[in-house]
This record gives sequence, C-alpha cells and structure tokens, in this order.
Amino acid sequence: MKNLVIVFCFIASQLISFKSYASESCPKKVEQLGAIYTIETSGLNSETTKIKSNFELWRKGQDVLHINQLKQTTNQWHTLKNNSVRKVSYFDHYQKGIEFEPVASNKHHWQSKFQLVTEAQLANMTLISTKGQDCSRIEYYKFESKEQTIELWWQPELQLAQKVITNEKETITVWQLNKTIFSTDKIESVFKRTEHYKMTDYADIGDNESDPFLRKMIRLGFIDHAGSGFYDAQGNQLANDHHH
Repeated sequence: MKNLVIVFCFIASQLISFKSYASESCPKKVEQLGAIYTIETSGLNSETTKIKSNFELWRKGQDVLHINQLKQTTNQWHTLKNNSVRKVSYFDHYQKGIEFEPVASNKHHWQSKFQLVTEAQLANMTLISTKGQDCSRIEYYKFESKEQTIELWWQPELQLAQKVITNEKETITVWQLNKTIFSTDKIESVFKRTEHYKMTDYADIGDNESDPFLRKMIRLGFIDHAGSGFYDAQGNQLANDHHH
C-alpha cells in the first residue's frame, strides 16, 4: 500500500459543486468557522528541541483560507459560479498577493482545502473508537505502515481534525486544535484582512520580473507551486501527496 498522507492537494481537472456535509443534528455551520491549530515538531530523542508554530483554517461559504504563521502566507480558494476555483496567495510580510487563473476542481481536492482530510484518506484509515454525540462526536482513526504512523481524532459533524499525530522518519509532528470560532463578525474580519494588499495577476508575472518581490517569490518557489498542507513546525510538508 502506498503511504497514506494527510496533505493538501493541488487543484485538479474535474468540476465540483460546493456542498456541506454537516449533519442536521449539529446546529453549528460547518461552512462558517475558524479553526486555530498549534503545530509542534520534535525528534524521538528527548534532547531534540521542540519547534512550535500556528496554522489557521477559515471557512466562509464557498471561500477557504489557510494562514500559515511560519511562512507568513495566506492562501485563499474561492468557488466561482461555474464551479471552477480561483486561488489567491497572499504574502503577509509584504502585504502583496498573486491571483491565479481559475481552474476546475473535483470533490477530493476541494475537501483537502476545506477540511484538510479527505473522505478517501479517512477510508484508508482504521476507525478505532468513537465517543460523544452531534457536534461533540469524536472519531479516532489510525494508519500504520513501515514509513509512518498517523493518528487522527476527527470531528465528523464539522469536518474538522481535532488532533493529528504523525510519526515519520523519527520525527513526531502534532497538530492540536486549540480553538474553534463561529462568530460571523470575526470570520468576516479575517477574510477582509488582505483587502488592501497590492495584487499581481499570475499571467503578468513574466512582464514584472524586475519587481524584487516577485523575483524573491520565484526564487523561493512560491509562485511556481505555492503548495500548502499538513506541515511540521518548520514549515516543511510532512510527505508527498497520496494518490489512489
């Protein structure tokens, strides 16, 4: 079996209709929330220094934000009327952003943005136990291979990971959900935070490579692929994408 990896995937080439999968038994809106995570990475050696960082997931209707504190980046995905998805990468330190061309998307890839863990990835894990009800329901999953072990505490009603522990190459990375926010005003303010950023269309980058900011982003690789996902606290992706 190939490595199971919990990561974000790049948008692929099939259409998607945005849909909420929340149960009616949970009054909270699955498509309207903020989730604040702490990421802690450490080695199996107890003397290894622990590294901490933060990651934020925000949902507002057909928009999703990923805010990576360590990389000082904010990635936004917006579903358009024709079911294609437009990605915008914001670079918070520079207060600038790059708008990418809309592309078609499928259910799997949208889920990787919207909820971090896709239904296909859950299906490849073993459900060990369940506790609680409705919004408080927690499902505990586990996956083991020669290369890595993954433990996942999952909130199915909110499509949200409460905790993820990945043990790979003698490195343990723990994602811990510290706060879930449902305030409409707070969510709105987070999405408006980048409104004043100076934007560049991806198609125009070739004509503006003299711009020091764009040159630096190209050199760092942000413009070529601008990937994001389950990272360790140093900002490194935990592993490569998993395909079926």
